Amino acid sequence: MNHKKQFILVAFIVVLLTAFGFQDSPEYKILFEKAKFTMETKGDMNGAIKIFSDIIKKYPKEREYAAKSQLYIGLCYEKLGVKEAQKAYQKVVNSYPEQTEAVKLANEKLSLLLRAVTVAGKENKEFKVRQVWAGLSDEEFGAPSPDGKYLSFVEWNASNGDLSIYEIATGKKSLLTNVGSSGESARYPRWSPDGKQIVYRWVNKNGDELRIIGLDGSKPRIIYHNEEVSSIRPFDWSPDGKQILATFEIKDGTSQIVLVSTADGSVRVLKPIEKGWPMNMNFSPDSRYILYDFPKKGDSPESDISLLSTDGNREIPLVEHPADDYVLGWTPDGKNILFTSNRTGNIDIWSIQVSDGKPQGAPKLVKQNMGQFRPIGFTRDGSFYYHDGGLNIFDVYTATIDPITSKILVPPEKAVKRFEGHNQYPSYSPDGKKMVYISSRSSVSMGDGKSAVLCIRSLETGKEREFPLNYLTKISLIASPRWSPDGRSIIFCGRKENRWLIIRIDAQTGDITPIVIRENVGYITSLDWSLDGKTVFYECLNPKTKIREILVRDIESGTERVLLSSPVTENIIISLSPDGRSLALLNLSQKRVLKVMSVAGGEPRELFTWEQPYKNWGSIRWSADGKYILFSRHQLEKEAWNLYRISVDGGEPQNLGLTVTGWGIRHLSVHPDGRHIAWSAMTLNSGSTDPSVWVMENFLPK
Repeated sequence: MNHKKQFILVAFIVVLLTAFGFQDSPEYKILFEKAKFTMETKGDMNGAIKIFSDIIKKYPKEREYAAKSQLYIGLCYEKLGVKEAQKAYQKVVNSYPEQTEAVKLANEKLSLLLRAVTVAGKENKEFKVRQVWAGLSDEEFGAPSPDGKYLSFVEWNASNGDLSIYEIATGKKSLLTNVGSSGESARYPRWSPDGKQIVYRWVNKNGDELRIIGLDGSKPRIIYHNEEVSSIRPFDWSPDGKQILATFEIKDGTSQIVLVSTADGSVRVLKPIEKGWPMNMNFSPDSRYILYDFPKKGDSPESDISLLSTDGNREIPLVEHPADDYVLGWTPDGKNILFTSNRTGNIDIWSIQVSDGKPQGAPKLVKQNMGQFRPIGFTRDGSFYYHDGGLNIFDVYTATIDPITSKILVPPEKAVKRFEGHNQYPSYSPDGKKMVYISSRSSVSMGDGKSAVLCIRSLETGKEREFPLNYLTKISLIASPRWSPDGRSIIFCGRKENRWLIIRIDAQTGDITPIVIRENVGYITSLDWSLDGKTVFYECLNPKTKIREILVRDIESGTERVLLSSPVTENIIISLSPDGRSLALLNLSQKRVLKVMSVAGGEPRELFTWEQPYKNWGSIRWSADGKYILFSRHQLEKEAWNLYRISVDGGEPQNLGLTVTGWGIRHLSVHPDGRHIAWSAMTLNSGSTDPSVWVMENFLPK
């Protein structure tokens, strides 16, 4: 499935994501959620302000919700103008002093806005944050043009990967390439300093090419191609437009930071990359230095920031801190660099002054509480564009159930309190003493999964062991960890370019072994071990027949056999029974069909079918005794997900009383004792939940 398309589905219900409830809400609560929906999903700040104001007028005695409504009025105004926001936040403090939580948040916002005004200077120009493009779905952004008139992006919705530009003033989109059905695609577009050309990576059957195209309609020009270079990523143009700053990944497994001539494609290697790769790199305005971030030494997933002279002879540490620090870019005058950091516990933007390639003083805070976002880039005047909202942000939850009836005994609670909003895919170990899950540790969301950490938590002590998977494997979109029957290793799936892999990791040493490598198979997202640990079950799309297949891979020999071919086009999730004899299957289409089949093969037996409004969401798992299959089902009228169980012998499913209001019970896992369950549920982002592009203006230090 296409994860980007989930954004549109999420937009209908994200405002209710974090509530767990079992009863109807009073009118003022319903109005409050409606106002949040109007603000966060529709992006209609004025409409939301009206609803929040109506709550305050109609329900003055409900002081908790009146205070919260006044606080949210401030949040709306913060998107529209600083002065109005300050007044709204001050009213929370003055009018609702007993509402301590709302007052605390209002005071924090007041402090932030006052600091922002100070940073922006005392000129007439006012610090602003405004939305420039809403209603996004499948766009992959490159950069703003130097003059701020356009955004470059790759069109994945109406196209198959065409390079495109978006005119901000008019909302007009224009294709610069014509992919058609060729299977080729563009990636990582970057504007030339004069705004007349774009460099980009082009992926086709010959491998990666570095291409330049003009906005005048001229044909693209290939400036670099080498069969030994498996991956190319352009980051920036030199200020004189003569060189492209890029990274190469070589087929021998090594990586490099390079400069590529725009005239003849000649390459100069600046630095080998020891592990991982930069999230971002930029030329200094005077062309003397390259600013880049890089993983710390050892197994730490966090990043630091350095300067590299363009002759490759000098490297100067610029930001060294235990936190996660990433490059945003240089200020237009070249005197400061901007970076993002989670050193305060939140994701903030910082600046540090630089002179003659050396840091001057300590970093200074510029903008607090950005939330998780994807940087797009700076324009010539220092305005900063970023993609916010629609991000898949998950937490891991657990509950206690009756092992006989499966009724909920202890209500849901968040199981992982570290890096909240970035944890998913829980799975209990066979002995029930540990839980594995995947955590994202980046201080910015780059949309490529390059910060995934596999965490193994002791359920007895709470201590964790961590394996930074992206630095170990250099693959992205890591998902679905599953324990081996003996508990010594874990398999998980991930993607690298057009290949999907299933990888085994030793739970003690962290040693990595690829088990499955497949090309052009769509997604591999559901997998499981056989009971003897010798084979792996997984599902994927057959690239030739275009139908879904359940396959069995012998780990030692690498041979495979097709267990089941299914004509459905949507993903199928699978789960192995505790006795290892049967597989439960659920297709993630609107018409859900839950089936059971023997691992020896044969025709599946249908257990239950139902209509579900949203595709690509759901979960199944066997009960610990193997008598039932647990599955999640959407309840449209209440925008909720419920947990059910059905006997493997058939019959009517039973609602177990676990209701997650909002979006999903995913990645379900059942503890061997049958008393505990774990799952992932999506939580609200701190910013707009509607996928959109925003710009911050007049915020840089003078």
